[in-house]
Amino acid sequence: MESAYWAPRLFKNTFTYKGRRKKVNAWSVKMQLFGQRKTFSLHASDRTKAAIEASYIYQTITTQGWDAVGQRRGRVGYPSPPLESRAVATPATELDSEYWRGRLIHRRYPEPATPNDERTLSVRIENFGVSRYFPLGTRDENAAAALALDIHQVVASQGWGIANQKFARELTLAFRWLEDPLAWTYTTLHTRTTGNEGQKLNPSQPKTAKRTIAIIEPDASIRLALAACANSQDGFSCCAAHASVTEALREISHRRIDLVITNYALPDQPGVNCLKALQKEKPGLVGLLYSVFEDSDQLFKSTPGGAGGYMLKRTPPHRIFDPIAETTGPLTREVIAVKIREYFQRLIATMPSGPSALDMAKLTPREQEILALLAKGDLAKEIADSLGISIWTVHGHVKSIFEKLNVHTRTEAVVKFLQK
Repeated sequence: MESAYWAPRLFKNTFTYKGRRKKVNAWSVKMQLFGQRKTFSLHASDRTKAAIEASYIYQTITTQGWDAVGQRRGRVGYPSPPLESRAVATPATELDSEYWRGRLIHRRYPEPATPNDERTLSVRIENFGVSRYFPLGTRDENAAAALALDIHQVVASQGWGIANQKFARELTLAFRWLEDPLAWTYTTLHTRTTGNEGQKLNPSQPKTAKRTIAIIEPDASIRLALAACANSQDGFSCCAAHASVTEALREISHRRIDLVITNYALPDQPGVNCLKALQKEKPGLVGLLYSVFEDSDQLFKSTPGGAGGYMLKRTPPHRIFDPIAETTGPLTREVIAVKIREYFQRLIATMPSGPSALDMAKLTPREQEILALLAKGDLAKEIADSLGISIWTVHGHVKSIFEKLNVHTRTEAVVKFLQK
């Protein structure tokens, strides 16, 4: 439950002193779950922040049980001790920008526009079991930590939907060129805030476009990012971007479109059915499905089983149509199938046999697990809690990882992991 749920449920306890009834300054909240009911005194004096704190307590109860909050909040119905005197960290620390400064990370993808561009900072925000990466658009740690705190407060108080509209986030998109053998390309991109929705979709020089692209994507922030990707690749132009199948059916039949790309999981019907409906209205129209993932790890875990072979290739966001970039003449499914096979054959022929893959193979399963968590931006204590091991054991594994990969910093290790 988000903080908007808890805000109207906050109250201030009262007590009687020398025959007079008085109200305490701190906010309190009652929670009932799993057959237990308790009253918690909250640290924050501001109602909005207190509601956020209440949402954290509820999240802790649902994920870790009553014992986890019982240790932190003291006896039922009594105010907690001041935050400074508590021996263990509480969720309220996440209301401080200093907390987020320690969680700032540099993400390898998307690649910078030029090789000389320095990478800006990012942060992983987690709430109610959902985590997402947000690019912060700056290298200044103070500004980045402040923005991370703002994002977190919006997520906690208004929900993921509002946060997705207000802030750019990092996503991985997989373009499903062939299903058997599975041949997908994937790219990491930053979404666009919906305040930019009024911007033009067409590039400034449409005369050079060889292929016209239409997009069907219900999420405006992804739709805008995809349109920008299409327009940034030489020889391609996004001429239409639709939020729904109904809108697309009304518009696409009247346009010259070489390729329509659509989300595999549309809210009103599956993307496959959408393409069939469009092709019925416009025979010969070629479609391409894509899937959206919060990060590349989800992509790798979610590839469908049963295919005769698996080929996945990362592309920069400004080159998402590389597999068909060299096609000439009418675009058909048969032409795409041939080009995809050629594309991956060239990839296999030029595959390096350098030491990176061999280095990664030296790592034990536990070391690979820890390295994957480091790549997500987790701190040593968070890794220890997640895996149920001591922080000293984590440090020992990290030292071993550095030695096996011949690196000296966490960043270098993560870069090697992401290049695997």
